[in-house]
Amino acid sequence: MIRAMLSSLVLVALLTGCDAGAPVSRPDATVPTPTWAPAPSASPAGSVVPVGGPPSAVATGPSGTAVALPAALLLLDTAGAQVASVPVTEPVRSVVALPGGGFRAVSGSTVLTVGDSGVTTRWALPAAGGALVVHPDGWTAVAVPSLGNVIILSATGAVTRTLDVGGAPGGLAVTGDLLAVLDPAETSLTVYDATSGARKEGLRAGDGATTVTTGGAGRFVAVDARDGELLVFETGPLVLRQRHPVPGTPYAAAFDPTRNTLWVTITQRNEVVGYNLAGGAPREVARHPTPRLPIAVAVDATTGTLVVAGSAEGLVQRISP
Repeated sequence: MIRAMLSSLVLVALLTGCDAGAPVSRPDATVPTPTWAPAPSASPAGSVVPVGGPPSAVATGPSGTAVALPAALLLLDTAGAQVASVPVTEPVRSVVALPGGGFRAVSGSTVLTVGDSGVTTRWALPAAGGALVVHPDGWTAVAVPSLGNVIILSATGAVTRTLDVGGAPGGLAVTGDLLAVLDPAETSLTVYDATSGARKEGLRAGDGATTVTTGGAGRFVAVDARDGELLVFETGPLVLRQRHPVPGTPYAAAFDPTRNTLWVTITQRNEVVGYNLAGGAPREVARHPTPRLPIAVAVDATTGTLVVAGSAEGLVQRISP
């Protein structure tokens, strides 16, 4: 009987494609992390290039793509050729494309700003950072999970505000002057006024939220990997407007404001799916096969080009519209 129970547990783990790590503060809570995906049943769409290691995050802009790796931030041009490799002593946890070109990333307690040619500036954090988001006005918000803080940095890297959000902030998104902070361990979403630092509202975000992104003006979208749902929140005040099912373990998401399309990776199916958010509910508009274990996605709002990180085989996929 014990053998049968163990077999059932293994089967459940394989089917969900997530590894659960319980936080100390809430032993009943777990944080879904992608650890398994089946072998792809179809060739990835677009073009695929090896990047020499498991990518954990990607960002893309008109000039190319940045790839977060354990020992480097890799820059690729639009054809997938390597432009530069910025070595780091700690794994790159997150990276975003900057409005004026170049990229910004977090490696340990350092924020890196890298130009398209690889020239780098570095800003220090008080502890290891995680998620970051860059506002169109130029300021940057960085989550520092071990301190329970979100740090706001000016365009020159000066600390302008520290938000004591508590818990372990693991995801950030911004719309206007509103900053959304996702705590995956507590699976909660809290909104702050980034200008004043005032806490506004907070809500439960499903049963296993892994990421949050903007969904357009006054809207945030969280991905609940455990329940397989998109959670669409509207602000003023914060309210959960929609819960849209996404079978196959959704994990990462990126929003294209030009086309009003949310792209979501599906780790259990090795797919990336596009949902139009213009109507009352997310409407599927595209579906593409990806490399194995697609754990990150980015989109260039100028061109509509999509970039996906396939972690299992160290591949980055580029899909042109």
